[in-house]
Formats: sequence, structure tokens, C-alpha cells
Amino acid sequence: MAKVHESYDAGQFLTGNLNHFTIAHASIVIKDLVETASMRATVVLVGAGGARIAVENNGAWTAATLETALGAGWTVTDFVY
Repeated sequence: MAKVHESYDAGQFLTGNLNHFTIAHASIVIKDLVETASMRATVVLVGAGGARIAVENNGAWTAATLETALGAGWTVTDFVY
């Protein structure tokens, strides 16, 4: 089998752990969610409709601190596999 070589751009490799959260809000605005989460961590994944988000965290966010940062009406829980 031939060995396949791929090129990778700088920044494509994660250096920290991923934390996955489930997000609930009456009207999720993905832009608001991503902007807030990006204040402390790199957003890696956003689920359809914004109901889930994964961030390269290094301990920057917990479900409670992200929920507080998002403000009233938001619920954030740890996503458990």
C-alpha cells in the first residue's frame, strides 16, 4: 500500500484538551455563542443549530463559567459521551 503524505497548515493541530458542551437557549444565535466561547478558547466544533460546541480548552471554560458569560436564558452542560 502506498504511503499517503498530506500537507498540514500551521494551526491545524490541537495542543490542549477538547471540552464539549450542550447548549440550550430559546433562540440560539450561533454568532453570539462562538464569539463568547472564543474569548477564552479556540472553537473547534459547532453542532447543527448550535446545540453543541467543542472548544480547545486548557481549562479556560467550564459549563458554569460559559453559561455565566453567555448571560440570562442560556443553559450550558457538559456533554457526556
